[in-house]
Amino acid sequence: MAAHFYRTGNVGLAVVSTSAPLILFMKRRWVAYVIPGLLLLGAMVWINTTFAFIHIRQALGMPWMRLAVILGTVTLLTALSALVFSRKKLAGTYSRAMETAKPSAAAFFLTGFILTTVQFKVKLPLLLLERFIPGGGWIEIFFLAVYAAFITEKMLDRTQSAKWRRRVWALFSVVFFGQLVLGLAGMEQFLMTGKLHLPIPAMIIAGPLFRWETSIMLFLFAGAVVLIGPAWCSYLCYIGSWDDAASRKRRKPKKLPAWRKPVQIAMFILITLTAVGLRLAGVSMTVATFMGLLFGLAGVGIMVIWSRKSGAMTHCTTWCPIGVLVVWIGKISPFRIRINDSCNDCGICRLSCRYDALNLTDIKKRKPGISCTLCGDCIGSCKDSSIEYRFLGMKAEHAGILFIVLAVSLHTVFLGLGRI
Repeated sequence: MAAHFYRTGNVGLAVVSTSAPLILFMKRRWVAYVIPGLLLLGAMVWINTTFAFIHIRQALGMPWMRLAVILGTVTLLTALSALVFSRKKLAGTYSRAMETAKPSAAAFFLTGFILTTVQFKVKLPLLLLERFIPGGGWIEIFFLAVYAAFITEKMLDRTQSAKWRRRVWALFSVVFFGQLVLGLAGMEQFLMTGKLHLPIPAMIIAGPLFRWETSIMLFLFAGAVVLIGPAWCSYLCYIGSWDDAASRKRRKPKKLPAWRKPVQIAMFILITLTAVGLRLAGVSMTVATFMGLLFGLAGVGIMVIWSRKSGAMTHCTTWCPIGVLVVWIGKISPFRIRINDSCNDCGICRLSCRYDALNLTDIKKRKPGISCTLCGDCIGSCKDSSIEYRFLGMKAEHAGILFIVLAVSLHTVFLGLGRI
């Protein structure tokens, strides 16, 4: 496969073909699903190549039977090699993380599929490595897919999920803003298009309204909210991890005042009307940008002062207008968190919730409040396993797995594509 891709000029896929076997050293069960899957994809490539070469030879009036036999044999051997993990002895070697193997493999292929679609369909090279090395996007796709499989394995351990969620969330923020800093320093490859806009969540809506044009970030945002609902705020927001870190300076979160909800709705209306008003008034981009910057800095100030003092994410639940939009649109997603009847009202879960969504009233109602972002931290905190994900009529266990696979895959896609 590597030789084939190299001869066709695709150095990126040649590197992937030689790198893929290295994950065999990981000894994890999901590898036993990923490698056969990649081999079957390789067989499909050989099938396509075989027919393409046959058509070329037929068009030139050249003999093609021997070529068909040779490439057909290569195709068959590649496909049959996927069966190697069916041997019990070899399958036993890859025995780590048995319970999370299939979800991890699913995250690998889902992440790879989404990024491959971007690589094929979008003319602008969105994957960072593609901008430095022709074909390098394929290398980035492979390693991001491996990363997604690894993180899925960690996130499905309910005792560790909250810790790993915060880690990967912080990683995304560091990568996002790190690329922005490098781009502003003169390395334009680290910027999305070169058309800068403020890295403030409110600008996801205000920016397009003011410029009256769509953006890649707007499509990423909308797609994520439809798939995983309000979890955009707890997995994919590039600033939300700051508020989370600030709130954890206090061990026990306080209950936020009741007026925070109408205030956040008012902020959404205010930002929307302001963006439209500034456009109609013909205000310059410089002035609009300065106003947006002041709004963002005020939000950071709220994190530093109020979130640290209250132990709750006050920026995300009170100041940020995107939080309201996410909750509203997020209802499209069928994912929910519910408290089952085994709950004894101990209230331990309240200590893990930084979104002010698990007050005593919420626990009595057996469902989190409207500010819940499906972060899942409360699920790991419950010693009786009374809190669980729900998705339509699916079993709670399967709903939780599906949510994690989708959330981690989207996180990984944002990690690869999210930049200013």
